[in-house]
Amino acid sequence: MIDARQITAARALLGLTQEELADRARLTIPAMQALEAGSGRIDDKENAAAAVRAALEGAGINFIDERATSAAGGIGVRLAVPTASIDTDEQQTVQYPEMATNGPFGAGG
Repeated sequence: MIDARQITAARALLGLTQEELADRARLTIPAMQALEAGSGRIDDKENAAAAVRAALEGAGINFIDERATSAAGGIGVRLAVPTASIDTDEQQTVQYPEMATNGPFGAGG
């Protein structure tokens, strides 16, 4: 389950308004506001939170669970690393194309 503060932070990272996020998650604006405020009653709150999470992840947000990366860390959000693309034309080659998709960051020609 995501926290209301994570929704607010993720929305701010993406530069989205509550209205824009509500539209992407297919929620009403009052439901979005209540979910983000962490108050009020929302019909089917778990499904609303799941829809918001899916919309934010689709827009490039990664949610960080408590203690996911360090013993002292709490919950949070961050922008996802953009997926790498292999931009080539007929004049270029990619060395080790398998490394470009499956290898460590920065691998491949």
